[in-house]
Amino acid sequence: MPLPRIEGSRLDGRSLPSYTWNADLIFFEGPLLSLFKSENDYDALFIWLDCDDRRNRWAIVDISRDNLKSYLCQNISLMHVVHESKSLIVFDATATARKTRIVKTVWAQLPQEYLPRKDSFLVDEISTPAAKALKEDRVESYCIKLDGELYIDDLASVPRLFQQLYSFHYGLEHLGREAVSSALSRLVSNWHGGVNAVNLFSGLKSVTPSIHRVRLEHLQYNSPGHITMELLPQMAQRIKIAADRVSQNFDDSEALYKSVYKFFKENKISGFDDERAKKNRILTDIQLQQLQGFIDQFFELMQWNDYRDKFIAIDATPLSQMRALLAYYRRLRRLLRYAESGQIELT
Repeated sequence: MPLPRIEGSRLDGRSLPSYTWNADLIFFEGPLLSLFKSENDYDALFIWLDCDDRRNRWAIVDISRDNLKSYLCQNISLMHVVHESKSLIVFDATATARKTRIVKTVWAQLPQEYLPRKDSFLVDEISTPAAKALKEDRVESYCIKLDGELYIDDLASVPRLFQQLYSFHYGLEHLGREAVSSALSRLVSNWHGGVNAVNLFSGLKSVTPSIHRVRLEHLQYNSPGHITMELLPQMAQRIKIAADRVSQNFDDSEALYKSVYKFFKENKISGFDDERAKKNRILTDIQLQQLQGFIDQFFELMQWNDYRDKFIAIDATPLSQMRALLAYYRRLRRLLRYAESGQIELT
């Protein structure tokens, strides 16, 4: 039996933003409701509607941060979410996941059987472990104190560095979520040096739903001042602990960094933010062992005992892992300079 016709405006697939899968929220013999992040940086729900012997039919609805939080906590229903959404797109997905018959429409024009029911809450009986984990992590207010002489580019640099470090810790803390582990493995293993350092952090941000992202609450600068943000407190604490650790052992951390840099230069390996022209090369077993030794030293220096096994578990070579750690360290060191000059204080 053919799928019902959907009334609305036909869209070309090229007009749709790209979406990054974050988690399946309801799963029964396949995903029925999934959380995605769009390239425009907003959350979206993919809702399974129907199928025939050749394709599955899905709806895409945007969802606000507050509504996502309320839906995960069973305070509002899926019906409430979709009726508040500003956008509704229906498409058919082929066996190869190609989107066809893309239509922009409204819920009033959909068949009755496609509409969520009044009692369509995300109750524990139907929610996935990933959905439960998303609900359990709660954000809190966090403050970075500001003082001394700061310029406008400093006010841009500090939040950017903090966001990148936050994304890195979020990735390691949430490797139990398939979307996060897949993204981190892909981002690290595909690294060829240079601009990929930025891709690492932005890619991890793409699998961080809005309810866990760093959201600005208040900014004031009149020496002293502050940046108040809403975020996961355990991530902010990990950044502060790492900064304190490097500050207390700066000579050792810099010696390790310079040793790795010397190794990279001697072996003509890329992996630093300003080295875009160099290319990967096949490394010998001895070189890989040296890299593994550097990685072990880094984890020992940072005392990241709980991160070690998680980091090893990602599908990446020692070279790729070392590049990621160095990218993290460079950003932590830059943030630390602001702290040691008295311009910021991590609380």
